[in-house]
Amino acid sequence: MWKKISILILFAAGIQLGLFSAAGHASEYADTPTEQADGMFIPKQLTFVENMPYYVIPNTLLNQPEGSFAPQTVEVVEAEVHWATSGNWWKIKTDIGDRWVKTAPWQIEVPPPPTLRLMSETPLYARPSEAGGKTAALSPQEVAVVDAEKSWFRQAEGEYNPKRWIKIRTTWLGDQWVHLHLDEIGNLLPLDRQVFYPSIYYNSTPHVDYVSYQYEGYLTSIFVHQTAKFRSLLGSSYQFETAQGPKWAFGPGMPIVPDKQLLKRKQPSPLFVYPDEYSEIAATVPAGELTVTETATDPEAWWGSERWYHVKTDQAEGWFSPTYAEPEDAVDDTASLVLKASVTSIYRFPNTRISLNNGQIGPQTVQPLAAWTAPDGTRWYKISSFVGQGWIQLNPYLDGVVLKDRDQDIQVRSKRSYQGVFYQNEAGEFTHGSDTIGRIMDGEPAFRSDFVASLYHYERIGPDAEGWWTFKHANGYAVQVKDGELAVKTFWDSQPAGVVTLTEAPVKDRDSKQEALLLSLTHLRTLFGITAAYNDKVAYGDKHVTLSTLEHEISGFDLPKTADAGKLHLSGLLYEDLYMDEKEIGPKLQIMVKHREAADAASSVQLAQINHLYKLGYQSGLADIGLDVPLKPGINPLTIQFKVGERIVLQRDWEVTAAGG
Repeated sequence: MWKKISILILFAAGIQLGLFSAAGHASEYADTPTEQADGMFIPKQLTFVENMPYYVIPNTLLNQPEGSFAPQTVEVVEAEVHWATSGNWWKIKTDIGDRWVKTAPWQIEVPPPPTLRLMSETPLYARPSEAGGKTAALSPQEVAVVDAEKSWFRQAEGEYNPKRWIKIRTTWLGDQWVHLHLDEIGNLLPLDRQVFYPSIYYNSTPHVDYVSYQYEGYLTSIFVHQTAKFRSLLGSSYQFETAQGPKWAFGPGMPIVPDKQLLKRKQPSPLFVYPDEYSEIAATVPAGELTVTETATDPEAWWGSERWYHVKTDQAEGWFSPTYAEPEDAVDDTASLVLKASVTSIYRFPNTRISLNNGQIGPQTVQPLAAWTAPDGTRWYKISSFVGQGWIQLNPYLDGVVLKDRDQDIQVRSKRSYQGVFYQNEAGEFTHGSDTIGRIMDGEPAFRSDFVASLYHYERIGPDAEGWWTFKHANGYAVQVKDGELAVKTFWDSQPAGVVTLTEAPVKDRDSKQEALLLSLTHLRTLFGITAAYNDKVAYGDKHVTLSTLEHEISGFDLPKTADAGKLHLSGLLYEDLYMDEKEIGPKLQIMVKHREAADAASSVQLAQINHLYKLGYQSGLADIGLDVPLKPGINPLTIQFKVGERIVLQRDWEVTAAGG
């Protein structure tokens, strides 16, 4: 019988309920690879030793728990494989259908596997203690498991591979105990396959010394025949044949399978001696068909599974991978690249780190021969250099791009600045050191205005005779807020910039002697352009708020003074900081131009379109900025604003004379 200690009622449209309550396999979730419960490697039963939240899908960040189960034993459907060493998702059977739980090793108990394989001569003991000496010893063999000490699968504090007591059945002594390291508690699986190792450490046993990490030997660029796999709580090792007898490797290698096919290539194809990008290139064959006899797959490539093709032609033989070749879908690129980094490395192929003859270039402007966008969206450029034609990647924090006929582009470079993580105590208050800086207000975190002003370097002035508080930044932006007032005033260089209507009015902090206001996360995002993430669903530790801002450096800012047609076109490039926590919410950069003398101020505002082009590197990208401003003949007084939320980053007034005036 299921013992539910709490249930959260979910309100949703019928179609949403149908989607969320439908049972599904874990393979539906790309970030949750699982195996079916077999009792051997994935336990068929799971005992909670503390209250356990449960979910409809295996993602604590995308949905709230439906409820929580009290300590009890449940039946497992499938699970991730690292349940003994780290956090792990399990799909379990319940009387309301299959549900998901995420556990840590200390939150669960599981039964031992029904059998295990002893891989070396193992002492037997009459009781779970070595004090009385061994009763006998068993040669390597498979044995039936009867019982195990409590928490038999857990690692000990400060010890990665402790010994645990397992009770087994023998034919002549009855039930006996064995004392095994965690990496000895496992089973042997037969294998019969060819694999390639670019490099591998090996031992004569399937176990690792987790103290010294010393190995018997090291091999490179070797094809071997694998005959067995030993899978334990700490991972797997693989037996392979050598002239000196069987050895054990601590990685799966690259399985090789027969696979006759023809590959059509539009570009020349380099053939490597081995399926290894760091091996020698045996030959480069011209564009055309490649005759493939077998393939090798590297499951541990850092960007995902990588496939190599064994190619045989009348002229050459070797291994080909599209990753280590000229891309088929490269395009012409007319941009100029302004390299400002002290060193830019040149690579033989894009999306790799294989140097082209150790080539490097310094700061300069280059014209790329071609460009290619990798599967992850990152842009690579082919250039001609003193070491030959190779590929470079831009430094997104220093280098620049100048598109064809756009020398006057506005250049905007964004950079994230973190202000800190602020924890919520059991009373619902947020603290910084010994100070209380905020609390939950109407279900949302709110922070004291004096703390916000100090954190973001605003001068806090007030309140004035009418009760207005002014927050003034050195860059020229200022904002005025008032207790209980929905309307907020913004300023630039002490001149009125606008009036903003909030959905909720700021209120005084009842505990503040200085009458500081409480500003919610919504207020902070709107008025100060702050990015905030409220982590109120944490598996471990305290609830907390993370605060950050996107700062923008603006250059190339020469505004045109004349326009030939009835509109003004402004363009630019935004170097984006793309990093974002899963729960954070924050305003984006907006660029707008308005006519200062327009009768209808709202309709005179023209907002720039900002469209992502491609990534420049990890969490960095390039976006195209475009803005068309209608003009009347003659002089047009204009104002351009760069804003994040209502926070003005930069504002400038200027005049444009349009043809016909």
